[in-house]
Amino acid sequence: MEIETITFRLTGLTDCQAFQLVESWRLGISEFEGLMGSARARRSVAAEWVVFCGWHDEASLQRFRRSELYARLALSSRVAAFNEVVESSIVDGADECIEAAA
Repeated sequence: MEIETITFRLTGLTDCQAFQLVESWRLGISEFEGLMGSARARRSVAAEWVVFCGWHDEASLQRFRRSELYARLALSSRVAAFNEVVESSIVDGADECIEAAA
C-alpha cells in the first residue's frame, strides 16, 4: 500500500471557491483504479490544503501521477507550494514479516 500526502496552497480564490476546487480534484482522484481511499482537509492556520490518498500498489500510484488530473493539480496557476510525500506501508502479510524479523 502506498500512502500519498499532497499539500498545497491555493491563490486568488475565495474560501468557497477553493473548497469546491479541492473537492472536485478529490472526487476526480476517487475514479482511479487502485485507490483504496482519499480524504481532504484544510489547515486553516497555514491556509494550506492536504489531500491524502491510499493506493493499492506502486503501479496504481504511478498511473495517477501520469494522469491529466495530476498534471492539472501540480501545474495549476492557482496552486502554490505544491508538495507530495509517498510512504509505503505493509498491509498483507505484516504479521509474517514481523515474525521473520524477530
